Amino acid sequence: MRVFMSVFILPWLLLACGPSEEELLFAGITLMDNQEYEQALIEFEKVLDINAQNYRALNASGVALLRLGKAEQSISFFTKAINVDTTNYRAFLNRGNAMVSVGRDNEAMLDYDYGINVQPDVVDLYLSRGALLFQYEEFDRALFDFEFALNIAPESPVVLLNKGKAELRINNIEDAVYSLKKALEYKTDYGEAYYWLGLSEIARSRLTEGCSYLVSAQSLGVDGVDEVISQNCME
Repeated sequence: MRVFMSVFILPWLLLACGPSEEELLFAGITLMDNQEYEQALIEFEKVLDINAQNYRALNASGVALLRLGKAEQSISFFTKAINVDTTNYRAFLNRGNAMVSVGRDNEAMLDYDYGINVQPDVVDLYLSRGALLFQYEEFDRALFDFEFALNIAPESPVVLLNKGKAELRINNIEDAVYSLKKALEYKTDYGEAYYWLGLSEIARSRLTEGCSYLVSAQSLGVDGVDEVISQNCME
């Protein structure tokens, strides 16, 4: 009788000693932090085997797939996460970014809009929507998003860079110079800020200053700066 009992208790004990849903999720996130995305997906799959409605595992799976260059597959996971919880902005932001990567810009814009409606104090939502608007040369609307982001994160060099770029494109050159110099105050090796500051100085006919900033951008490996220097800074 004792042997009979032990045969049935042992599988139960083995199951009880297995990792929990949260432990598996934490393991996957740790692997993500180490850029081991394939292995992270295995852990997230285990989580979803336990609970197919785990929002964090669905969203993290999408992020892992996106970082592996599998954008279409990632969209599927982000959509599942959204179906689980429409009050969390993260999957809207991530799906929007995935949509952009496959050229589905209109759908991306809808995701950013919805994410902002859900949580209007997330800098990355405004940056992503603003960048998409900038791409379509809607510079005034992009600037509005970057200004809103700056209200949330006034010391963000990324926000200041994007604000300066938009200001230059609508010919607010003085404002652009100010924004880009502020970006460099917070990140002194910001090559892209040097590049756009160089363009801004050249736009207001300060060639010496502009070329100096472009050379700094060049030293930091910014793409495309060589051609600009050859066109503007070579006697």
